[in-house]
Amino acid sequence: MHILQYLLLSAVVCGHLQQHNSRVKRSTVNDFDSRSSDIPTTKVLIIGSGISGLEAARLLQQNGVATIVLEARNRTGGRVWSIRSKNNLTLDMGAHSINGIYGSIPSGLLTNPLWDLTRSANISACPTGQHDFFGSYPVYYSSIVVQKWYDEYMLFVREATRISSSNISFADYIGDKHGAELESISAKGSLDLTTVHYGKMHAVCNKGFMAITDYLAKNLTNIRFEEIVTKIDYHKNFVKVSTKSGQIYRAEFVLITVPLGVLKSKQIEFNPQLPQWKLDAIDRIGFGHYEKIYLLWDHVWWNTNDFYLFQSSSKLINLKYLITANKWNGKPSIECIFSGKTISSLTWKQNKNETVKDILDNLQRMFPNIKIAPPTEIHMSNWNEDPFSYGSYSYISINQKYEDPFYLSEPINNRLLFAGDGTSTDNYGCAHGALLSARREVTRLLYVYNVLLNPNLVSSQSTKGTSLDMFIIIIFILLHLCFY
Repeated sequence: MHILQYLLLSAVVCGHLQQHNSRVKRSTVNDFDSRSSDIPTTKVLIIGSGISGLEAARLLQQNGVATIVLEARNRTGGRVWSIRSKNNLTLDMGAHSINGIYGSIPSGLLTNPLWDLTRSANISACPTGQHDFFGSYPVYYSSIVVQKWYDEYMLFVREATRISSSNISFADYIGDKHGAELESISAKGSLDLTTVHYGKMHAVCNKGFMAITDYLAKNLTNIRFEEIVTKIDYHKNFVKVSTKSGQIYRAEFVLITVPLGVLKSKQIEFNPQLPQWKLDAIDRIGFGHYEKIYLLWDHVWWNTNDFYLFQSSSKLINLKYLITANKWNGKPSIECIFSGKTISSLTWKQNKNETVKDILDNLQRMFPNIKIAPPTEIHMSNWNEDPFSYGSYSYISINQKYEDPFYLSEPINNRLLFAGDGTSTDNYGCAHGALLSARREVTRLLYVYNVLLNPNLVSSQSTKGTSLDMFIIIIFILLHLCFY
């Protein structure tokens, strides 16, 4: 499978070089600078400051490429969001863990690039086993649905010669992992390629997952906050980006790193419209729904040693499991996880009181001999209704084609580029997938689109790639994918 991916990637790179070299003339400084002096202009404009947007900006800035980052929120991080409670407890409302840190292949050469980043940045992190994040669940799907799904899964397993060793309920593990219902998830996406690459040992950041995005952003010089992109006009020689505030930006290249949910919502207008194959890929790739509620107390009322809870919700919502946060932070708190379409139809925030009451009722039934006091703090995520995410992370849906992540990542008109976890074939839905997608697009900008070249010196001759050029670029990208 990986050989096929590398061949497809090689074809993409060669195709881009061919397209790039077929131009008679690239834009010159005069072409690109024919604009109003009050319009901010840059070589690369990045939309979104999540992990992929920040990593791309960091690498481009390190290489001396003029870059502007537009962020709709008033903070960086995107779906990485760590907050502080009143008792100074760090709570990860979004991404929480580095999924796999050590290579599990026989040679053990691979380590998760996000784990490498945390170590090189001296970010304090705590390794923890995969079982810390998954418990035991009851089966509640019909046998027909499970059997049909399982047959497809086993067929794919026999082809891939690998099967998961987890002993939890099959339907619940898959549904919880992707934040979607079993009927909408493709069995093709259930072989854990992250485990193949990086092993089953996970890690959490002691000061919150946002420590990673804070590190990526700390030296960036041009991030524009509360700039909501509404329209992208892409032309032969430049791209014009309009925001809700009325500001217009111009760039030679635009890298779009917004969550897949934002692309699905079509809140950004493209002119001309994105090609149908790109729209189809956006539509087919799944985007799951995961929410969290943290309940905090002044005093611990439970056993905090290797503590784990599960109780199916009887009334309101799809409560999957409860995890004590004490194992990592030593503070009295319980993390509650919700997933799937059951909560998608609810007005999540408006049912906060009823939701918390349902959780406390479940806890009280589990501990009938303990009088559980009301929590002193309650913190609740709302990713599905957040207009800057509209969901949590990507997964392979039942209608998705294998090549859809390639289609999603494919540049448009040699001007619009795409990154994010949804554009990853092996690491979809993971923070390190977003990181690697940023490195892929920076590699494309530097070595395919030659963004370091002086536009005055660029001509059809100077951009012409020889066979040796193409070979070097392809080898560079393959080595990058293999070892980083």
